[in-house]
Amino acid sequence: MKAEITIPENLNELTLTQYSEFIKIEEPTNIDILSMFLDISKDDVYRIKEKDIESLTSGLNDLFKKDHVFVDRFKLNGVTYGFIPKLDDITYGENKDLTAYLNWDSMHKAMAVMYRPIKQSQGGKYIIEDYEGSSKYSEEMREAPLGVVFGAMVFFWSLTNELLTAIPNYLERELKTQQTQSQVSEENGEVIKRYTASLKETLEDLTKLQDYRYTNV
Repeated sequence: MKAEITIPENLNELTLTQYSEFIKIEEPTNIDILSMFLDISKDDVYRIKEKDIESLTSGLNDLFKKDHVFVDRFKLNGVTYGFIPKLDDITYGENKDLTAYLNWDSMHKAMAVMYRPIKQSQGGKYIIEDYEGSSKYSEEMREAPLGVVFGAMVFFWSLTNELLTAIPNYLERELKTQQTQSQVSEENGEVIKRYTASLKETLEDLTKLQDYRYTNV
């Protein structure tokens, strides 16, 4: 009996779990790629005609090379999840957990911080459930559409990059209007340096996450 193969047309037909498991493979082969992302056994991959192996692998690779668009809401298992509507109002707990979970081993937890069920929607606006910890929806987020995950990463990469450029200059201008130059240059200068270093570290982490989509597939 021939295995039924479904070829994904976009990354939203793949899941976060598939990708998280795939990048654990140090030197993935075409067999690994096709088995993981076509959701078939390696034995079934060996039954594919040799002339089709390269085209299938190339097609999957092309999906990862496309630019990814930020998605503010998506449906998973009948539930519509929405991104945090206003980042200016993000809570300390949300921000702390999101920063800690932005890596591929715990990306399902990061997604559970960023996206929660929409409890009320009107027009283009919506309200999501209050944050009660990532564990409430982290298991569901293992099956989140991969395109949505990449879109969120692009969003945070861009946001962090802008903050890295703008915030140190803004802080320095504000401090100079409140204190003398001598006061700013020492104590608060160190505060700015530490904050800038933190932003750079976050940006580097997000850049590594971005690079995965090109180097590991």
